[in-house]
Amino acid sequence: MLYVKGETKYEELVGIKSVPASGAEGGTIEVTELKSKRKQYIDDRVDTPAQDFTYNRTDKKYEAVKKYCDGKVHEFLVYFQDGTGTYIKGTAQTWKNEITAGSAQEATLHIVATDIEDKTAEEVTPMIQGE
Repeated sequence: MLYVKGETKYEELVGIKSVPASGAEGGTIEVTELKSKRKQYIDDRVDTPAQDFTYNRTDKKYEAVKKYCDGKVHEFLVYFQDGTGTYIKGTAQTWKNEITAGSAQEATLHIVATDIEDKTAEEVTPMIQGE
């Protein structure tokens, strides 16, 4: 389930069919000096991977998601069955996916993330319950 931060707690936004990776391999910067026999590297910044969620599209769900596609930064929470979650802060976009005969109508929610953080069940519970 995908939640969005409300006034006092995170509230259900939409059921999702897929969850993207919450992290990505960090980059490297080459810092090899001329006298070195081997190339030398240092860590670069960690990237925030694309956050694309697929959900079953109904008019009600699409309008609920579209409400947060206003160019403003919002806080989202992916809630997993084991009680853990992933916190995502960023701006959102949504669109209707292609439709083919005999398939469900789906839409994509794309979050341009400025912060992604995995959370334990102990951290997620108060976020949802408003404690």
